[in-house]
Amino acid sequence: MIRKSSSMTDLILSSLHNGVFTITLNYPAKMNCMGFEMLEGLNDAINFAKKSEDVKVIVITGAGEKAFSSGANIKEFKALKGIEITRWIEFGNGINNNIETISKPTIAYINGYAMGGGLELALACDFRLASKNAILSTPEVSNGWLPGWGGMTRIRRLVGEANAKKIILLSQKMDANSALQIGLITKISTKEELHIFTNNLLEIKPQVYAMAKSALMDATRTTYGSDINFDVLAVKISS
Repeated sequence: MIRKSSSMTDLILSSLHNGVFTITLNYPAKMNCMGFEMLEGLNDAINFAKKSEDVKVIVITGAGEKAFSSGANIKEFKALKGIEITRWIEFGNGINNNIETISKPTIAYINGYAMGGGLELALACDFRLASKNAILSTPEVSNGWLPGWGGMTRIRRLVGEANAKKIILLSQKMDANSALQIGLITKISTKEELHIFTNNLLEIKPQVYAMAKSALMDATRTTYGSDINFDVLAVKISS
């Protein structure tokens, strides 16, 4: 089933098939760079996926073979002033936070370049599967600004401070093998392998997945008290 975004933009395509909701960033002529129109469409698609009982797994990818997303639409970004800059940062953060905290499995399929805000979007997903020709980079510091959509925190959490400094402060480009070695991506994958990976996620009980994801994201979690009660409840639900 092809779904039309209520924002009525052609820059986001979405489809639902057998529980898998695929969101495609659709601006291949410009390496799927993101401006406000695309962000509005992405936000709408994520909110639909979050609420729909028919959506079991969410896959985000980019149109074409060159890029997942090259990040911000630079022409649009450089024209931002004052309150528009605040809205840009807050809106992008809000979308990524929404993706990160959604109870359903989320996968970014990185087909080519994932740079700047594009990489930050992928980092918000539970899993990052990448084609063998993927290139990942955060060039913001070299361009005179910072990764503003949560990338600095998520990269540090994933790969540690030393690797995060190389990636962010030195604006290092990483190929798929290098990204896999340090844990920035989950695996190198063809589209066929993505399908298998997605089907495996469909086999997991949604409530159990949601509870496990919630526990993993709780930085204050311990092995005592109410956290043990949470584990007991999870086991009872899955039994």
